[in-house]
Amino acid sequence: MTETMHRVEEDEIDIREIFSTIYRYKAMITLFVLVAVIVSSTIAYFKPNVYKASASVEVGIQKYGYMAGQDMLSMAMSGDAANAETEIEIIKSRFLSQKAAEEVDVTHRYYTTRRFKEVELYKASPFQVGMLRGYGISFDFYPVDEKSYRLVVEEAFDKNGGTWSYDEVHEYGKEVSTEYFHLNIVRMKEAADSKYRFVVYDPKESGLIAQGGVSVQQLSKYSNILLVSYEDSVALRAKEFADALARAYIQQNIENKTQEAERKLEFIEEQLKYITENLKSSAMKLEEFKRSSQTVELSAKAQKTIEQISDYESQLSMVSIQEELLNTLYEQIKSGKGLETISIANLSLSDPSLSAMIKKLQDTTIEKKILREDYTEMYPGVVKLTKMINELKKGIRSTVKNLKQSTKEKRELLEHSIAKYRATLEKLPADERMFGQLQRKFVVNEKIYSYLLEKRSETAMVKAATVSNNRVIDHALYPELPIKPKRKLIVLVGLILGLIVGVAVAFLREFLDNRIKDEEEVTKRSSLPLLGSIPHFTEGEKGKDSEIKVFNSPKSGVSEAFRNLRTNLQFMSFEKESLMIATTSTISGEGKTTVSTNLGAIMSMAGKKTIILNLDMRKPTLHERFGIEIGKGLSSLLAGKTMLKEVIQHTEYENLDVITSGPIPPNPSELIQGPMMEKVLEKLREVYDVVILDTPPIGLVTDARTLMSYADISLYIFRANLSKKEYIKNLERITELNEIPGLGVVLNDVQKGTGSYGYGYGYGYGYYEEDKK
Repeated sequence: MTETMHRVEEDEIDIREIFSTIYRYKAMITLFVLVAVIVSSTIAYFKPNVYKASASVEVGIQKYGYMAGQDMLSMAMSGDAANAETEIEIIKSRFLSQKAAEEVDVTHRYYTTRRFKEVELYKASPFQVGMLRGYGISFDFYPVDEKSYRLVVEEAFDKNGGTWSYDEVHEYGKEVSTEYFHLNIVRMKEAADSKYRFVVYDPKESGLIAQGGVSVQQLSKYSNILLVSYEDSVALRAKEFADALARAYIQQNIENKTQEAERKLEFIEEQLKYITENLKSSAMKLEEFKRSSQTVELSAKAQKTIEQISDYESQLSMVSIQEELLNTLYEQIKSGKGLETISIANLSLSDPSLSAMIKKLQDTTIEKKILREDYTEMYPGVVKLTKMINELKKGIRSTVKNLKQSTKEKRELLEHSIAKYRATLEKLPADERMFGQLQRKFVVNEKIYSYLLEKRSETAMVKAATVSNNRVIDHALYPELPIKPKRKLIVLVGLILGLIVGVAVAFLREFLDNRIKDEEEVTKRSSLPLLGSIPHFTEGEKGKDSEIKVFNSPKSGVSEAFRNLRTNLQFMSFEKESLMIATTSTISGEGKTTVSTNLGAIMSMAGKKTIILNLDMRKPTLHERFGIEIGKGLSSLLAGKTMLKEVIQHTEYENLDVITSGPIPPNPSELIQGPMMEKVLEKLREVYDVVILDTPPIGLVTDARTLMSYADISLYIFRANLSKKEYIKNLERITELNEIPGLGVVLNDVQKGTGSYGYGYGYGYGYYEEDKK
């Protein structure tokens, strides 16, 4: 239970120390916060607005296997199914941004300064610039009048790294050509500002410039709606570019479909040329044979045999086309060229996985090409995609090889069947057999010719009416409010950072600050009793009564602090008739003379006959506090040059006498440590109730140790915010090495608000009359 209470008390002390530290450095922390708020507010104000416009696009994602009922050529020439991830990468590509930038100007940037910050004008510029050379150079533009302008380049770098500048006046509409640039400026309307700035970027880089603002988002995992967004510092350009990007995406989809139809038509036309010639030849041969042999029709057996052969030969033609396409696909996969244009997905009904692998290969190839626009072959994403492409190629080659083998076996089986029926046909009469062969060839060519004509008509219609599977659902709206910067958030973050930095610096200063600040630091580090804590007070001018605070303000907090010290001293020596008190400190300036004079004053006010001895002969100040002459003093008395009664000086205060240090001697230590010192002190004990010895600093000379051995009570003075914490350690070492009777500590000059109890007694400053003034 006791340990728990002790731990709680320690926690309370730590929290109190934290708030005490913050309170001590409140001015510095406030300054940090103010500076941070000013800086963050400045950043927030000058940071340009960023607007975001979005258009929504529906992507026509197709499912594999939906064409299972189509014929061979339709399957061979079918378009590829869309994939949401692939479409997103296509929209984000530099190629598509370049297409959109052909509609929206992203290379000409016109600026002016309004309300101390630079803003872009876009289409509101009072002039337009045409440029052939000098891309990326920042020009300053100053309107002179309706016909002329001033063009300035402060400093720019040439190809060799040298610097150049330019400052000339030109007429609107006239070509300006120099070694570094070639441009023409046309006036559009009256200029509202006195100065403008413009930069023109290379049109070839427009796609790269615009690409950075493009973002694409799939509205949900299972949705085929994409949100195409563009961010820009100009709201109008953000809207226009988002719409232009959506249109460019739709247009490129239509172009791809048109190219597919064109390739299909080319293939059909090539086949038609060959089949047309064969059909003409077979028709002519059939007619010629009919005239020469006068054979008009065949027997039932011959007719059936010829029909069977014709059917098998039609199948053989289809298998040959399929085999040719497989060979083309195999070579294309093997070479790795034009993979994204492969249009023979779903080629085989016997192996539907081939279409899926080809589609995956195309998507991966496109994704790699998009990444290669911005990254090298060593980029991890590119390396991963390269490995995937190689694996897919290997799988497709293996599948195609198997398909080729099965197609070859099917072809051989058909050829065997045809040969069998041909052998049967050979047994027929010669005329009938020849007539059947010619008619069979004619029928086969006619079927293929009709099939190709039908497909050519269908493909031509598709090409003429080509539309995209994708469509724009919502066009971009004009963004009224910027999405960035979040100015309130920037200021709030600045305020928080300023507070954090201020508090951190405060605790760092506290950590590095080695000075004693309050009673708690003394009691934690010292085993000696803290006999009193004297609050800070302003001393008067030298030689005036106001130096002795307890006489000047007897009801003040300072006087109460000395009364408390007097009470504590009486408890420590209640049996003694005469009390000898020595005051010392580590260094000068810690207030031992101030404590001695005010302690002597408070003792005399209690009716105690008191005398104060100034034993600091090297730097005496006691006589100045009472406004008396230094005259003869202890140095003269200890040197045997005068009598004790001659050096005692009576002050204007009742019961309070003083012995000054006298003339500064060359050997104060020898005088103090001589036999006369002890005799003088014994004599004073007989006459006075309280003898106060104002000794030299113990950290500088050894005199104080000798004098403290004579005293009943020794007061060691520390001054808040001046005395260092090491002084407490030195005092502990002195205490261990030398047995000093009645040694106690007094903390002087404690600032108001420091510690837990005002100046340490629980009264608080507002109680005293001096605080009411």
